[in-house]
Amino acid sequence: MELESSREEKRVEHFRETMDRLTTASHVQVDYFAEHKKIEGYYEENVSGQFFNCDRLMKQDNMFGTIQLGYNPNRETVFLFANMKTSRYDTVASHYQKELQDYRKRAQRKGENVNRAYVSKRKEMAVVLIEKRENKPWSQRSIGTYLKHSNMEAVLKTMPFLTKNEEKEELEAIKRERKQIQEEIREIRMEMASEKGTTEEKQSMEQETQIRNLRGDAVQNLTMENLLEAILIRKDAMGKGFLRRLNYAYDVQKKDIEAYYREKKKAMKETSEHGDAEDNPEDEDS
Repeated sequence: MELESSREEKRVEHFRETMDRLTTASHVQVDYFAEHKKIEGYYEENVSGQFFNCDRLMKQDNMFGTIQLGYNPNRETVFLFANMKTSRYDTVASHYQKELQDYRKRAQRKGENVNRAYVSKRKEMAVVLIEKRENKPWSQRSIGTYLKHSNMEAVLKTMPFLTKNEEKEELEAIKRERKQIQEEIREIRMEMASEKGTTEEKQSMEQETQIRNLRGDAVQNLTMENLLEAILIRKDAMGKGFLRRLNYAYDVQKKDIEAYYREKKKAMKETSEHGDAEDNPEDEDS
């Protein structure tokens, strides 16, 4: 009985944590790429001759974590960079939870397309990067595949609105249990009515106690049911809003971004060729 009660408390605590993550105040800002805002906590190694720093296009920040949308002009890809913060629910180390250098990346491939994700080798679950290479808008499928990876918990912790399966399954189980409780109360009532006048007082009191206990369980289930329904409604709204902001932040600037870096790369190439010609004047003479 104690084990069942403890399991129930942990279940309630788990869903209340989810609600806390969904209801916390978040600061969202969309950045213009030409300002070349740095992606906070993200470090790159300059391994190529033509190297550009990544541009931050959007940032969503709250007490539980930070999500940033970045554009990598070196690979011409858009990516999400998410890291958890230390809170009453998370105890990840404060230094390495932000840092995801190239040599600390561990790739998590997505089989359905060429999308790829990375997690920090130093502190698993603390930080994650999801790179989108397919030429399609961001969707739940773009990110949802990685929610199943245990070492990519940062996705679920910072973007809890991307999955609703757990709440749906729990809600269905509670509704089934509610029907069962109603049926048990109905059966006890029918039994009491059929035995009225012949039932001993002690037995009648036991039946009333049984009904009260069942009603108590029904009230607890109703509280959990209301919580789960509220979570699902909020997740649905937040998920749509989040994906809409991601796509807006990139799509509205896509042509400008491509044109800017096309000219930059062209100018760098011309400068490099001009420099090579000056370093080798004999090539021109011959």
